[in-house]
Amino acid sequence: MIRYLTDMQDAVRYSLQVAYRDALRDEKRRIPSPISLRREVRDWFYSRYDYARHHVNPVCRTAVAVLRSYRKNRHGELRIPEVRRLAMRIDGELFRVIGGRIRVTLQPNRYVWLLINSSNKHYDEYSKGRASELLVTDTKVCLTFVVGEEKKPLGKMFVAQDLNFRSVDSTKALTTGDTPRLEGVKTEPLGQVVRVQNDFSRRRRALQKHVKNPQKRMLKLRETRGRQRNRIRDALHKLSTKTVKENPDASFVFEDLKGIRRSSVGKSSLFRTYLNRWPYRMYQSMVEYKSTNRPLYVSPRGTSSECPVCGGVLEHPEWAVSRCRTCGADYGRDRLASLAILCRGLRLCGLTPFAVSADASWRQMRDEYLYPGGAPGAVRAGGTDAASAPNLDAHTKVHV
Repeated sequence: MIRYLTDMQDAVRYSLQVAYRDALRDEKRRIPSPISLRREVRDWFYSRYDYARHHVNPVCRTAVAVLRSYRKNRHGELRIPEVRRLAMRIDGELFRVIGGRIRVTLQPNRYVWLLINSSNKHYDEYSKGRASELLVTDTKVCLTFVVGEEKKPLGKMFVAQDLNFRSVDSTKALTTGDTPRLEGVKTEPLGQVVRVQNDFSRRRRALQKHVKNPQKRMLKLRETRGRQRNRIRDALHKLSTKTVKENPDASFVFEDLKGIRRSSVGKSSLFRTYLNRWPYRMYQSMVEYKSTNRPLYVSPRGTSSECPVCGGVLEHPEWAVSRCRTCGADYGRDRLASLAILCRGLRLCGLTPFAVSADASWRQMRDEYLYPGGAPGAVRAGGTDAASAPNLDAHTKVHV
């Protein structure tokens, strides 16, 4: 462990030099974030040390924290501080509490075992929590627990939500009986969020074009970004509060959209713009902490390509339409996707398989999922032929 701490001390010193250099190059002397610093340091770290690659993360966080603290205590003076102490904070991914010992991963399949001193009078109480961080110095080891985290229960009702740029489509199911039963489908518009984003985007372009003073321009741009963020957060708070109040005993089912922004490669610039500023995770986190029940996250793969009613392949003659040849119907794409998310959430909980096509509640609610204006000869809810229009992909048309 002493050798490990010495190596990490050298790595922190090198990271401080890189962060200091980046801060000097920046016009406003901003210290880089740990993530951006890691991009510059990781190749050097991997080539120099044979430790597990995740150890570069606490190194970069420590370097950034030391540099920020030094500048704050020196009233804005920016210099490279001296690192004297042998200390490192190890993430929870790099250690495990097993019995009365701590297993620290230094290298893949190579561990160091540390004995826990359980004489602390609160240890039995604290050890029931989640081990979050390990502080290791040359004289002591401090183990940190997160206490007070209670696992929320699952509700008697499930509300699956398909999040889109301009709407949130929900399907509700009750699970108190032998089999789940559909209770309703609903669409909440998000047009206000998109309008706010578009309005402030136009304002920023005008500021960048007409305000010549760079300091004044940066100040104005920062103000507009703050106002946009506050208005979007306010709209999502109101919507999430309304959703939770309407479903007090429900567990919400969402798609796990982590990494979805990487899918915009090769798409149009308009599509990338909407995807990059899409606040889906902000809304999910608001519903998650406001609800008294545990949320569920399912895989988003195939929710718009496989029919949740019969299992057939869905076609999309128009972006908003999901056409199932087996069912002989044109469904609304977003509402049908919320039904697919609901089915996956129920299966994830180990509930009775939900055969949608054979369920009585589905036959009562089927018309609410149909697209208002299907193709001739298809079962539809409207009287127009909008679904027969040629398909437009994301390069030429963006459905928001």
